[in-house]
Amino acid sequence: MRRGDLVQLNSGGTKMTIFNFVKDLPDPSKEYYLNVGAEENDIVCKWFVGTTLKKEVFKPSMLKSVF
Repeated sequence: MRRGDLVQLNSGGTKMTIFNFVKDLPDPSKEYYLNVGAEENDIVCKWFVGTTLKKEVFKPSMLKSVF
């Protein structure tokens, strides 16, 4: 998986775009995520619910690629 790929939770749900990996974020953002329990290989995803942009961090094992 890489930036820009479409992914979905293994259990299904909304399609999301890989925004970045925690390890590749700028230092302030990276530090924030690491301080709240994320790991460097975790994936930051973004998606829309209606017109609202959502963002969350997921373990790579929780995601599958979709086309």
